[in-house]
Amino acid sequence: FGLIFSWADNLKASLQFRNRCFLKMCFIFVNVLLALVAVSQVESGEFYVDWKNDRFVMDDETFQYVSAGMHYFRIPHQYWEQRINAAKSAGLNTIQTYVAWNAHEPEPGVYNFEGDLDIVEFIKTVQAHDMALILRVGPYICGEWNFGGLPPWLLGTPGIQIRTQDSRFMKAVNSWLNVLLPMIEPYLYANDGPIIMVQVENEYGSFGCDHDYIKALYKMFYEILGKAY
Repeated sequence: FGLIFSWADNLKASLQFRNRCFLKMCFIFVNVLLALVAVSQVESGEFYVDWKNDRFVMDDETFQYVSAGMHYFRIPHQYWEQRINAAKSAGLNTIQTYVAWNAHEPEPGVYNFEGDLDIVEFIKTVQAHDMALILRVGPYICGEWNFGGLPPWLLGTPGIQIRTQDSRFMKAVNSWLNVLLPMIEPYLYANDGPIIMVQVENEYGSFGCDHDYIKALYKMFYEILGKAY
């Protein structure tokens, strides 16, 4: 019985630690997400968080998004328009999608943005139907997708630590983001595009508690997308 109680106490302590980390990471994630939200207060389009009144504001009007998860890389591109139309007909006003890094970069430095992976065309299709877009870039997305969207070739580097500040991992992430983010920057809401928010990482609180890793990712995003502010 002593072993059982000891195990239970250790489990309780472990869960308490993980919960604290999870809450801290949630706090950081929300701040990172909302910092990139907004894509934001410039003359062409304005979208921001009104903290005082607990609301999103789009062009001086309270905005409540009701979104459909629609992952372009899982849907034949010939059906994108039909699916977006169906979501809008159901009363939704926003589409959200992950970005699958491993689909776009199957080999280091080899990129695919054609057909079902033509993310720019997907963004344009969303905008053509007068819907907003939330882009969930990652680099880790989970999404019940192989390796959470991370390229398997990363594991060819002995001892690499994914989702950490391991310089080898961060170098690969930085190279990927420097290809992807300039492609989407013209479609931020501040640039008259449909993208109102960009998500950095995903479900990180259940994996780790490295605040500096999240901040380093945010810096990478901000260096490119922040120029739209």
